[in-house]
Amino acid sequence: MTDSCKLTGLLKDTVYCFVSPDAQVLSVESSPISAGSRAVELSRHRLKLGVSSGENEASTGASDSEISLITKLANYNERSALSRLYAQGAKVPFSLSNQPQCEGRSLLCIQDVDDQTDYSRLDIAALEAKEMQALAYIHSKNLGCREEVPWLPVVDEDQIAVAVGHWWKPAWKAAKSHPDFAGTFGAERLAEIESVAEGIVSAMVPVIEDTATYTMIHNDLNPGNVLVHNNEEVYFIDWEEACYGSLFLDIPMRCSSVRQAFAYKKYLNNYGLEIPDAKFAELFAVASRYLGLRYMCWNLGVWEHNERAKADLCKYMDMVTRPLFS
Repeated sequence: MTDSCKLTGLLKDTVYCFVSPDAQVLSVESSPISAGSRAVELSRHRLKLGVSSGENEASTGASDSEISLITKLANYNERSALSRLYAQGAKVPFSLSNQPQCEGRSLLCIQDVDDQTDYSRLDIAALEAKEMQALAYIHSKNLGCREEVPWLPVVDEDQIAVAVGHWWKPAWKAAKSHPDFAGTFGAERLAEIESVAEGIVSAMVPVIEDTATYTMIHNDLNPGNVLVHNNEEVYFIDWEEACYGSLFLDIPMRCSSVRQAFAYKKYLNNYGLEIPDAKFAELFAVASRYLGLRYMCWNLGVWEHNERAKADLCKYMDMVTRPLFS
C-alpha cells in the first residue's frame, strides 16, 4: 500500500471513529504546515464530507460538511498520552494512529482543534478558568498512575541538570557576548539569574521528591500548545514531551497571577488533592524559576531581531527572578 493510500485510509478511519460512521469523504485538500523542528511531516487536510445514503453512496447538497484534520509523524509518547487522556474525557484533541504499538514515530491523525475559532472574540476570563479546571482534571485523573504509564519518562535531577547545563548555559553564554545584552536587560537582573541557575538543580530537589504530586504532566505548556476550540473550550495539544513527574512542572507555565494559581489549586482540591498553601507556594516558586531558565533558551538567540521573542524573554526572566509566591 502506498503512503498516499495509507494517509487516505487513516483520514477516513478518523472520520468514521470520531465524526460519524455514516459520513463519507468526498474530497481531500492537503497542505504542509510550517512548524517547529519536532513536527515531522506536519500537514493539514480539509475534508469534504457527505452523508451516506441507503445505496452506500455519499449524498451531496445541503447535508455536506467540511472538517479539518492534522497529521504528523508522532512519537509513541504523544500517541499513547493522547489516547489515554481522550478516553478519560480530558480536554485534548481526538486522534487515531495507523500503527498504535509502533515504538518509533508513526502517522497520527489529530483533530484540528482551533480551525473554527475566532481569536478576536474570546471571553478571556472564562477561558482562563476553564483552562485551570481542565489542567487540574488531567493532573488529578492521573495521580499515582505510574504502573499504568510505564512508557512515560520520569522527571529526575539528571533531566533538570541537562536542561540547565546542556541547553541554558550555552545559550546564556552566547547571549551575554552581545554588546547590548546587559544594557537591555540589566546587569543586576542578569547576575540574579546566574545565581539562581547555579543552584537550581539542588533547589528543585523538593519538587522532584514530592511524589504525592506525581502525575502525567504535559511538560511543554508553551502558548502554542494551548488552543481554544470553537471559542468555548481550552484544549492541550502536542504531548510529545509528556513525562511522569510533579504537577508543579506544568502549572507555572500557565499561571501568570496568584489568582490563576489559586483557581487551579481550588479545582485540584475539588478533584480530591489538597495541597497546603505553604507547600503549594514553595514548590510553585522554585518550579517557576527552573521553567523560566528552561524556556528562555530559544529566546536568548533571537531577542534582538524579534520583538515577541524579546517580550517572552522578559517574561521568562521574571519567572526566574520574581516568581509568584516569592
